[in-house]
Amino acid sequence: MGPRLLLVEDDLTLGQLVVQALEAQGFHVRWAKDQEEALAFVWEESFDLLVLDVRLPEGEEAGFALARALRESGFSLPILFLTAKDALEDRLAGLEVGEDYLTKPFALPELLARTRALLRRGELRPRRVEVGDVVLEVEARRVLKGGVPVGLTAKEYQVLELLLLNPGRLFSKEEILERVWGPDYEGNSNLVEVYVKNLRKKLGEGIVETVRGLGYRAPG
Repeated sequence: MGPRLLLVEDDLTLGQLVVQALEAQGFHVRWAKDQEEALAFVWEESFDLLVLDVRLPEGEEAGFALARALRESGFSLPILFLTAKDALEDRLAGLEVGEDYLTKPFALPELLARTRALLRRGELRPRRVEVGDVVLEVEARRVLKGGVPVGLTAKEYQVLELLLLNPGRLFSKEEILERVWGPDYEGNSNLVEVYVKNLRKKLGEGIVETVRGLGYRAPG
């Protein structure tokens, strides 16, 4: 059986086209048309990827709300948002809780390419990273220190994951902003310093190394 994918889309015509295109490429697709049906599928079956429309019968941004609820419940699989909105704040909202977004109308070959890219990304990531007494459990999106769970915000987790999954690799502030906050983020780069400071406070000074004038890295 091919990759298992959950599509959450209330547009019947678009949903049928997407299901047909994905199944033709070997995907096993479940199609939910609202939040309730999506939640039923999520907790009854195992999936490799979630393709989620932002606008659902429950509201204009119901897809974002569903994604946040799933993340808080431990759902860690990649999420690709489908959205008719292309404003910066909408794209940033999508990247806050998901891995990618695709603006409607879109070409089906691009959707297929995005889904394959996200699946490859998931396959290449280790499931567990240890740095001293700090453990990053990638699939659960959980961090432990001395065996005790540590509460991190979504962005704190993303910064930590970026660094720990690339040990020894130096990231500039600008690159961290682009990877975590999105390519269109235009805020102050000092934001990275704030998040690194928070991570050190929660996990210990040695969790992130500073290379003065160049950026940050995790111990290699």
